Amino acid sequence: MLADSPVLEVYYASTCEPCRKELPALTQVADGTKLVIYVLGNAEKAKRELQALADKAVFIGDADQRAALRTAGDADGILPFARSVRANGTLCGSWRGILTLDRIRTLLNSCDEPARPLP
Repeated sequence: MLADSPVLEVYYASTCEPCRKELPALTQVADGTKLVIYVLGNAEKAKRELQALADKAVFIGDADQRAALRTAGDADGILPFARSVRANGTLCGSWRGILTLDRIRTLLNSCDEPARPLP
């Protein structure tokens, strides 16, 4: 994996049933993708649920789910939410809804397009 590879940022809460449905796709891409998971709410429970990704992702905790999502560009603060970001921090794309392998590929491939500044 190249140092300038895009990063997939996923916002996750253990109380979000659709978020748990993303776990198989995230597990499949974790070895070849830079993955950052923002754990919202109960961090200990979420980390247990995300155990398969423990050594393959960076986990960041944030107690205020709606504020974290709004800051990331999800104006309504609703999960599931993910985005792709270039290594330099510019936003490539975002997605509100359950991530599938195809959606993850689309998000990461959007980093091949011209850069957009973060909101």
